[in-house]
Amino acid sequence: MRSSIPLLLAACGVWAAESIPEAPACHEPLCYTASHLDADRDRLILYDIDIVDTTRGTSRILADRAEATGADIGSTDWVLTGHVHVFIPEGQLRADRATVQFANKRIDTMTAQGAPAEFEHTLDNGTIAHGHADAITFDMQRNELQLNGDGWLSDGCNEITSEHISYDIASQRVRADSTPGDAARVHGTIRAGAANQCSAAGKHP
Repeated sequence: MRSSIPLLLAACGVWAAESIPEAPACHEPLCYTASHLDADRDRLILYDIDIVDTTRGTSRILADRAEATGADIGSTDWVLTGHVHVFIPEGQLRADRATVQFANKRIDTMTAQGAPAEFEHTLDNGTIAHGHADAITFDMQRNELQLNGDGWLSDGCNEITSEHISYDIASQRVRADSTPGDAARVHGTIRAGAANQCSAAGKHP
């Protein structure tokens, strides 16, 4: 069993260092390794799971446990629990639990939940965007994150808090909304920082 993944160091906006095992070789669209497997006709349970998806650049998911149901596990929902850690070419995401939807042997979407679920993304100017929410939905095809419930997003100079934040990873565009009739509003903070860093990141959150 892997050791507990360190939490996001929110106070200083950086991730704690950790050792990640080397990804298993994968020459197919979708591969996985596990320490133990239990299966019957329509149910599969895997422990210490390491999933590799090579269809959109190499993406990888680690978790303590994964359960899939259905005859075709390459086109069904997998429920992952325990130290869920997602790696994509543009960044990474961590959560306590995630539901991953596979379609045609590739990751389609995933919804990660935690206290909170967290992600980081390297911006074009080299700075790191961080975000967290009660639930983060990642649409792999659209390359977009949806932060729902106590959402927070920061590029180190600017911060946004809202119940609903959409973040387009490719364009680094952000949209934050308040629910009609809800007293909660979108809040923003502009932090003091190096002028060149903040001006370079000005189009970001």
